[in-house]
Amino acid sequence: MSMAEVSYMGNTNLKPIGYVIDYTQEMVRELIKCSSDPIYFIENYCHIISLDQGLVLFKLYACQKRKVDTIINNRRVILMEGRQQGKSITAAACILWYTLFQESKTVAILANKKDAAREVLYRYQIMYEHLPVWMQQGVKTWNKGDIELENGSRVFTAATVASGIRGKSVNWLYIDEAAIIPNTVADEFFTSVYPTISAGETTKILLTSTPLGYNHFWKFWNEAEQGLNGFIPLFIPYTEIPGRDADWAEQQRALLGELKFNQEVLCKFLGSSSTLIAPDVIGRMSAKRPVYSKDGLDIYNDPEKDRYYALVADTSRGVGGDYSAFVIIDITEFPYTLAGKFRHNKMHPLLYTDVIHKVARDFNKAHVLVELNDNGQQVAETLWRDLEYENIFFVGSGKSGQYLSSVGTGALPGVKTSKQVKRLGCSLIKGLIEQNKLLLHDADIISEFSTFIEKKQSYEADDGYHDDLVMCLVLFGWLSNDMYFKELTNSNLRKALFNNQIEQIEAELTPFGFFEDHTESLKDQPEVVAGDLWFNEDPFTEIGKMRNKWLSSV
Repeated sequence: MSMAEVSYMGNTNLKPIGYVIDYTQEMVRELIKCSSDPIYFIENYCHIISLDQGLVLFKLYACQKRKVDTIINNRRVILMEGRQQGKSITAAACILWYTLFQESKTVAILANKKDAAREVLYRYQIMYEHLPVWMQQGVKTWNKGDIELENGSRVFTAATVASGIRGKSVNWLYIDEAAIIPNTVADEFFTSVYPTISAGETTKILLTSTPLGYNHFWKFWNEAEQGLNGFIPLFIPYTEIPGRDADWAEQQRALLGELKFNQEVLCKFLGSSSTLIAPDVIGRMSAKRPVYSKDGLDIYNDPEKDRYYALVADTSRGVGGDYSAFVIIDITEFPYTLAGKFRHNKMHPLLYTDVIHKVARDFNKAHVLVELNDNGQQVAETLWRDLEYENIFFVGSGKSGQYLSSVGTGALPGVKTSKQVKRLGCSLIKGLIEQNKLLLHDADIISEFSTFIEKKQSYEADDGYHDDLVMCLVLFGWLSNDMYFKELTNSNLRKALFNNQIEQIEAELTPFGFFEDHTESLKDQPEVVAGDLWFNEDPFTEIGKMRNKWLSSV
């Protein structure tokens, strides 16, 4: 048979469909060994392109062997590594083993851009083309973005958008450099696609990346470390790569600068520069899983009797841009704690009002502060007039600025975010958080604070990010400084202190003794009153019952 016949579309490195191999015993032994040992297969049959040596066998470091073992033997893996540590090429080798030795498996390789996903597939193709023909499967499709093998297995690439893999049955989803995906794209993708894939009993998901701020990748990593999302976290520091010692690290620090070195080499989650909240404080904050989560509403603590809550709301237009958002804060005592939050960017303001009304009522008729800019006025008026919700903070204005007021004094059912309100709110929320007087454990809030930066003598979201939840907290900071709010919370504090003092006084009082007047011994003795004989019987004893029955018959 000519070389042209032993080829796919003229590529003599690829085995065509239907080509019959006359296997030797040695070939069979190797196939069996490779199918059961992916590390042996990679080290003995997979080739990569080295910058220094060209095409070479892929000899794995000890940390890479651990990486392969973790990826192959677990359904969900999240891998965090520094730059140029072989994340993508190791994943490509694992995918090659998976599709070569298992039938009818579909692997989706996704990245922020389709070209980046195709780069991973290109490395897969190099390895495949340099396999011995007797180890290959016949090739049905072979192009830049899609490969299909004779055993029914397939690999395709796409960008991380919901439509990229919608309607396709995927056995293994691999997302390369997951942290680079913009938050808005990631939210839509994971909401629509991730639940379907993760629901399978044998489906696999692999996320690999170098950190890039407090985003969705940080959220997955944080939950994985806490054992909350089923992912196995694997971090490989640069020190486990041969040749990367202290001298190499110093060279990288000088080349990249301190910020990028910490992020891309040390794999630290960092926010933007000049953030409102100190970076070390953000670094210590950790998210936890809500007890209830649906349609943008996350509840961390169910409402409790005799506790007081404040709900601060910001309103968007509901057309897919900024988010309508609110936070629920337990203000019963210090430290204040986040009880829940809502965040949605496609909800009409009227429907959003109903959500606020329902949640506020559930949280012991929480005190509500609405931000009035844009559509907030409509939300506040509907909540107050149509839904007749009474616990709304009214805000008046004077020479000294805005302040909480009472109804009927020209005040409005909410606050306008003026420069003064924002400046004061930023200062106060910074103090509350950095002094641990407000505890936040929501991934979206932490992420927004990591990109809430100083701009033109104010603070706002960095380019391409959102600050809707942060602005709710900024308004809460402003609210917490108002005299009326202080009286509201202090009254609860005074009540608690009063109860504690009463308990202490009662505990310190000397208990009363018992005085013996010997009347107990005279209980059953008859008594003569006005010539009649009376008995001191308990009316509920048998004798008493008989006597009462007799008296009632007289």
